[in-house]
Amino acid sequence: MTASLDELPIAASLGWSRFRDKTRRCLGDDLTALWGYGGTIFPDRSRRLGDLDTLAVVERVPDERTKQRLEQVEAEIAQELGIHWDIWYVLAADAVRSDPPSHALDPERRRTSWAIDCAHWWAGRYVSLSGRVPERLVPAPTWPAIEAALIRELEHLERHVQEGDDDPVEATYAICNGSRILYAIETGDVAISKRAGGMWALDHLPERWHEAIRAAGRAYDGEAKARDEEVLRDAMAPFVAMVRQHLPLDDPPSPGEPPSWSGLNEAHQG
Repeated sequence: MTASLDELPIAASLGWSRFRDKTRRCLGDDLTALWGYGGTIFPDRSRRLGDLDTLAVVERVPDERTKQRLEQVEAEIAQELGIHWDIWYVLAADAVRSDPPSHALDPERRRTSWAIDCAHWWAGRYVSLSGRVPERLVPAPTWPAIEAALIRELEHLERHVQEGDDDPVEATYAICNGSRILYAIETGDVAISKRAGGMWALDHLPERWHEAIRAAGRAYDGEAKARDEEVLRDAMAPFVAMVRQHLPLDDPPSPGEPPSWSGLNEAHQG
């Protein structure tokens, strides 16, 4: 079931509504579709509002004047409501393909999480703001495409580890997203929230990780305790390394297949 603006936090509902109205005026018939998605859509969302993930599908690349106007619209709404955007513009001709599309306003950027995004949309994890719905536009993702996107997600986490970027925000993201990656490779399902990934990890990972997972859950809600920052920093690198040991998989688990975490428990005791 898709989400409704009425079910979302006031700032998110107002932000997406105003962005929809102003984007329609900017793009006119060139706006094929507009969707909101991401953590804000889930009922178990963070207690503090995160970025508003948004996808705009357009028929053609906007001219420079329109690009500037779109940027101005984003900035005005963000400042007024105190929100942060993560907006991608994708050409309609690229949206129908399975390959990760380029950003229509910045072709050097590529949406490497495309298969994961499509899986969320096909599972109804979005709010339709304008135009065509995802199921009638983007392709249903294959497992190889999802697996490739999961590996790229992990590589992103590993880059932060290698660069020593272990501040509480990045460490929280690494623990939460790492948990979701593990859930996905175990179940074949990627359309879950960060919180659900963490809850699953508490049920399936060895106890040595539980303190960090709980600390990440508190930080995700903006309710971190005094010691959580240290716990997250210390756990980030080994947690990401542990996730790496379980990628890639050649095939998704069969529905109903029993968990296979005995090997993980043996490998990570103590």
